[in-house]
Amino acid sequence: MFDLPSISFPVGILLIIFIAYMVFYVAYSFFNIYHLVRYGIYGFGLYLIVTVFTGGTILLVGASTLMLINFDWSAPINITDNIDNYDGDLFPGL
Repeated sequence: MFDLPSISFPVGILLIIFIAYMVFYVAYSFFNIYHLVRYGIYGFGLYLIVTVFTGGTILLVGASTLMLINFDWSAPINITDNIDNYDGDLFPGL
């Protein structure tokens, strides 16, 4: 029987994926805001949309930061334990 060694990695690796997503989101947001301001019809509606979009982004990033800041990012995820407990059913209960 093939036996896997104890394989584990810190949860902080998932934080790297989240940071990469946030960098992409910020770049995409600047791209969108630039095009709204450059090619949009100037007026109250344009500034309202940009303000709501920017405020919503700040609110969501702040909320996710507050939720993630208290998490222990050095805790390991043990892959071997998860494989041993896997029963082959991806959607239990369906």
